[in-house]
Amino acid sequence: MASSLPEADSRLSHILVPSLEKIIKNAASWRKGHSKLAHQCKSLIDRLSANLPPPSPSSPTSPSSSSDSIPGPLLDLSLADSELFLSPLIAACSSGSLKLAEPALDCTHKLIAHSYLHGEADPTAAPDAQLLARLIDAACSCQSHADDALELLVVKSLLSAVTSTSLRIHGDSLLRIVRTCYDLYLNSRNPVNQTTAKASLIQMLVIVFRRMEADSSTVPVQPIVVADLMADPTSDNSTTASPEFSFVQSFITKIISDIDVVLNPPTPSASSAKYNGAFESASVENTNPADLLDSNDKELLDAKYWEISLYKTALEGRKDELGPEGIVDRDDDQEVQIGNKLRRDAFLVFRALCKLSMKTPPKEALADPTLMRGKILALELLKILLENAGAVFRTSDRFLGAIKQYLCLSLLKNSASTLIIIYQLSCSIFMSLVSRFRPGLKAEIGVFFPMIVLRVLENVAQPNFQQKMIVLRFLEKLCLDSQILVDIFVNYDCDVHSPNIFERMVNGLLKTAQGPAPGIPTTLIPPQDVNMKSEAMKCLVAILNSMGNWMNKQLRIPGPHLEIADGNTESVTEVAMDDGRGEVTSEVSDLYTETANGAPEAASLEKRRAYKLELQEGISIFNQKPKKGIEFLINAKKVGDSPEEVAVFLKDTPGLNKTVIGDYLGERDGLPLKVMYAYVDSFDFKEWYLMRQSDPFCKGLGCLVKHKR
Repeated sequence: MASSLPEADSRLSHILVPSLEKIIKNAASWRKGHSKLAHQCKSLIDRLSANLPPPSPSSPTSPSSSSDSIPGPLLDLSLADSELFLSPLIAACSSGSLKLAEPALDCTHKLIAHSYLHGEADPTAAPDAQLLARLIDAACSCQSHADDALELLVVKSLLSAVTSTSLRIHGDSLLRIVRTCYDLYLNSRNPVNQTTAKASLIQMLVIVFRRMEADSSTVPVQPIVVADLMADPTSDNSTTASPEFSFVQSFITKIISDIDVVLNPPTPSASSAKYNGAFESASVENTNPADLLDSNDKELLDAKYWEISLYKTALEGRKDELGPEGIVDRDDDQEVQIGNKLRRDAFLVFRALCKLSMKTPPKEALADPTLMRGKILALELLKILLENAGAVFRTSDRFLGAIKQYLCLSLLKNSASTLIIIYQLSCSIFMSLVSRFRPGLKAEIGVFFPMIVLRVLENVAQPNFQQKMIVLRFLEKLCLDSQILVDIFVNYDCDVHSPNIFERMVNGLLKTAQGPAPGIPTTLIPPQDVNMKSEAMKCLVAILNSMGNWMNKQLRIPGPHLEIADGNTESVTEVAMDDGRGEVTSEVSDLYTETANGAPEAASLEKRRAYKLELQEGISIFNQKPKKGIEFLINAKKVGDSPEEVAVFLKDTPGLNKTVIGDYLGERDGLPLKVMYAYVDSFDFKEWYLMRQSDPFCKGLGCLVKHKR
């Protein structure tokens, strides 16, 4: 039961009465439309002043309403009394009048900051949670007034709400707050307000994900370091403290302190309607990842056949997770809704940011700076989240699935962007995935490393200078971590189903350090060429140093940099990568077990590497002369000599030219004819689904039909 109303009223009077008086005064200046609001405010002031209980919302003749005995979200008042006190504030914020909204919003902020509001704000939950959700929604609606002072008050109130430990923001209410700060950053005309909205949004995300990691809403938080997190990503120099940043830092710090959250000791920091679709909690954007391969993105990516075939295979495997039009099954959405609320909040926010980062302006709005600023902001926020990711974020199947389903699509679209800032942010995001998320993203890293990094690195004669310098600096940081280099070599260059990332990276750096061959035209001017060669040499030196330090560590040989390396690396066993489906393959597990036992078994690695190189040589021969290729592979024991084994090889091996397969199967006698029969027999024609089963069959035999003609 609620405590005595006079006691609660005395605590509310000093906050509510001044704001209600302002609302009455401003409402009186209007001829009509706000008389009811003014009357409500005057009635509450009279009762607060007299310490009388507020009137019950039930009719005089009806029994006492059940809501009179239900605890409410305002102090220790009942639900009915809480609604009576908060309704004028909600009405004033939603009135569309700046003069009415300002005192109501200021009062709302004070109620939050003094912890007078408690409970959960969620429009889909209990009545008290719905009341708080209406109050938050009304506060968010105040941003439409486009007033500088009111915009700061909106940000202040919303950040206080998310930071509060007594008021808990979940679900749609949290998404509405994030969307409001996002829109304020894009639409505010005041640069200080833009910076404040962005910094507050970063602080909110840090709080949401920190609580998710700790599985507690009361985990201590600390203010972000604005100058570090909001430095210009295109500048090599750290942004110095400016009056604007000083104001924003004070703004953030004061709000966190006012909420009475115990702060941790300082630690080094890690370095509108058009967006509504990104914030829908119960729907998924209708985007089929496989469709992207047929769009202009494919041409812009300019990836080699090997990477494209791998990515097609990965997407085909991902189709089982999608509906017929790329829509996630309803059970997936239900799981999001019924899971741990803190994890669900983090998931929904992360998914919303991924969707915003994929927003592509229509052709008629390509020059719209607001749309592009929105994309850049979303990428910056994703970069910050990934750089500061905790253990749950890095290992949870739910979040790894979100990275595969949403973030990888964002990388696919944005890595081909001609805007340097977009490409740089995409590289930074990918760097975080490689350095912190690689245990669960083997297939994805194997696809995007060639697309984002090697594609640019291997263009020696006519590169985009800015893009290539971004890649070289990315690799220079990557090469400082010897464990990452070892993991790349073991998981890709020694895996027959993966591209030779380490080999191509080293070769690309060597060619860049040597420069274009004499007589080949280049787009680089001499200073750029010298700068690029110097950066490539730094990367090669870093690789040699890292590999030497790693070997010294394995052989227990002390070295000058060994202690530093030990602090930044994980054991090989700890970072064993999965196969892209959430399962660690036996081949990878065995490989890591071998290299984790003291001195690595070099013979095993050499054997695996030699097997892959010989297999790739056989594929290369097959693509030129199929009969000789099959003969070479059979003699090398890479393929069995039975027609069935050859058919399986032709059907399942990536990198084989489909036209050449058709030519080989079109031979009229000998082994090719037997292989053709076995190839056809390998398809299951029971319950034939034309669209699903005929596609791979026709692709494999399409060239054969043409050959027969």
